[in-house]
Amino acid sequence: MGALQEFAVKEAVLPPGLTALLDCEDVDTLPDAPTDSDEPQAIAGFMCVIEYADKDGAVTERLITCRRYLTIGGNASVGAICGNSRRYKLFRCDRIMEVCDAETGASLGDGSYFERFTVSAAKPLADMWDTTSPRKSLIVAGLNVLAFMARCDGQWHPLETQTIEDFICSLWLRKEWEGSPPLDRIVAHARRLAPDGEVFESAIRQYAHSSTSRAVLTQYVQRVIAADGVICEDEHRWAACYAECMEEAVAAEAEARRGKQSVVSRV
Repeated sequence: MGALQEFAVKEAVLPPGLTALLDCEDVDTLPDAPTDSDEPQAIAGFMCVIEYADKDGAVTERLITCRRYLTIGGNASVGAICGNSRRYKLFRCDRIMEVCDAETGASLGDGSYFERFTVSAAKPLADMWDTTSPRKSLIVAGLNVLAFMARCDGQWHPLETQTIEDFICSLWLRKEWEGSPPLDRIVAHARRLAPDGEVFESAIRQYAHSSTSRAVLTQYVQRVIAADGVICEDEHRWAACYAECMEEAVAAEAEARRGKQSVVSRV
């Protein structure tokens, strides 16, 4: 199976399951999970821990990766991937007793916290990280690649966070962008990412256009893998997939350029 086929079947990579997580079979499940054609929402990728009461009043703690916020039958709900079953499930907001930050454990409120993600809500201007939209897009792509590698072994080590900070600074300097990167805001965004194989592959392709960007990203993929001092089988496998996908993307980019040059020469 080639790199692209393997990416297509890779499930979303989530942090390791919490020991307190219980069986999720009592959670309402949507008849159809969102498809790739669905418009992504601001809530997509947001990870948190919730205390959830089922219809019988039993309360359990669950780690979830949110996909969308919606209303069904007058009930506001969160569609999310449950960290235990790794299935797409529906959580009614009126049954969510508490929402906590997945990284710090800080309480964010009850189920009403998710109202900020409603599609009709007024949206604040996007944080451009003191740079341009194309540059931010390149940074985000790099963060998705590194976040995938950081999570592929089921753990996010503090030294991997430091490596991602170094990547941001290195990319900023090598591209000779003006000013300084707002590291706290960019790293906070990176920690919320939970990219799957498809996002990983797409992000790699964005780095095929520039040898400078590609060299920086490749260097920091290797550094993220080595950051905790242990290279596991999953890290080794996905590092090989990264290299194969990058090689294919660079070859496709070169072929596209040759095609353009051939057209110009015939004109």
